[in-house]
Formats: sequence, structure tokens, C-alpha cells
Amino acid sequence: MTAPPGGGRQPEALISEAEDLLARAKKIRESIANEKLEGGEQQQSQDVEEDSSNSLTSVSVETPVAADDDENEANPLPSVGYRLYIDIGREDGTWMDPRWGASGKRIEFTIDVDFSNAGESSLASEEVSARMVKDNFGGKSSPIYIVDSSPNARLRGGFDKMGCSGGAYRIDYGQGGRATVRFHLLVDGTPESGSTYGDIWVPKGCLYFSIPCFANNVKNLSSKESPVTVRQIGWHTGWRREESRIVGTFRAVPIDDAKRRDGY
Repeated sequence: MTAPPGGGRQPEALISEAEDLLARAKKIRESIANEKLEGGEQQQSQDVEEDSSNSLTSVSVETPVAADDDENEANPLPSVGYRLYIDIGREDGTWMDPRWGASGKRIEFTIDVDFSNAGESSLASEEVSARMVKDNFGGKSSPIYIVDSSPNARLRGGFDKMGCSGGAYRIDYGQGGRATVRFHLLVDGTPESGSTYGDIWVPKGCLYFSIPCFANNVKNLSSKESPVTVRQIGWHTGWRREESRIVGTFRAVPIDDAKRRDGY
């Protein structure tokens, strides 16, 4: 004989058990829905707090940056001043004409210069930049900046003078942190004949200077003697072209120190 469905239980008992199961399932579904709703509200609240925090952070960062930009524009870096003590005369190994300075006489003079150091506003014009010697092949160099000078060089302790029109400079970066400042000044020169300087004169045109510097900065020029050269056409390199010829030496002294020492 086959047993009735439900393991012999009465239909009334089965219906009651089914209703009880349905009620428990309904409570479970409602509980899950409430948990999802609460979780969504918490996530939304957290998102709002993060957005507010990000907004406040962006405001606090942007404000000082703008202030710094305004301060830099209002206070550009100053120029760096030096007095150049220049000693023109025949040097060993020079390619100058053999008659130039053969007597051993020399011309000493000073020029006050300012190396402009205010970023883009200090860049030299194309015309002035074109006078720079392009001899740093394969090396790295700074942009070319302005060098301002006193209108006249002081010769013979100020009893004579020579016109000077300034020029330009750049920094050539070498290996091991070494660097060289190269610059030129445009001068009127001194008479080639009929003067009391004899067989020596300062060539008219550009005088070229090179001097080591430290920390890649014109504020730190070397105090040692360095060469002064001119550019002239010749055959010393094997073919006819413009070449550098040594015409003397110079020293650079910070302008404040020079004024205290010289009294002017």
C-alpha cells in the first residue's frame, strides 16, 4: 500500500507548515532589502563627504601657487655686477700680427658690467646673440642673456676713456659640474697709430671673454686670470677663416668689493 504524500501527515498540517515557510521567506526578503537601502545611503553619504574634501583641497592648493606666481613677476632676479680688470698686450702663443705689441707695452683698463639674470626678460636680441662664438660643439649651453656695461672703459686711471656698448653671455656646461661663462663686449678700441700707446692698441669690435664659474651661476665667477680674445681672419687653422686670437688677460671682481678697494 502506497504511503500518502507528506509522510502520512494530514493535509491541514502540510498547509500550516507551508504558510509558516512563506511568512519566514517574506521576512528574510524584507530584511535583505532594508540592508541594501541602508548600505546605499551610507555609500552616498561617504561619496558626498569625499567630494567635499576634494573641493576643499583643490582650493587650498591653488591659492598659494597663484600668489607665488604674482610674487615672482613683481620681484625678478637682480643682475650680477662685476668690475673687469683688463690687461691688453702680447701673450705667448698668440696669433696676433707679429708687429702688434712687439715692444712689450700694455694697455690696462677697467669696465663695469652687469650680467642680467631675470629670465626671459634678460634674453639678448638676435643681433647681439649672433656675435657669440659658436664653439660649444656637442655640449649643453644656457640661453644667451644680456650683459650691460658702463658707457666707457677707464684707461690710465680715468684720464683716458674708450667707448663700450655692452654685449651678451651664456653658460657652457661641462662634465663633473664644471661650467664656463663666455661673453663679449662691443668696444670702440684705441687708435692703431699716432697714440702714446706705441705699437699696442685695443682692436675695435668685440672683445671675447671666458671664465670658469661655480654652481652654474654668474654669481660665482672665478677670481683667477682668464683670457681675452678677438676674432680675426687668418690661415693658422689650415684654411682662411675667422679665428680666435689672444690679446690679453682679465680678472672679474664683484662690483661692491671693487668699489671699496678703488674708491669709486
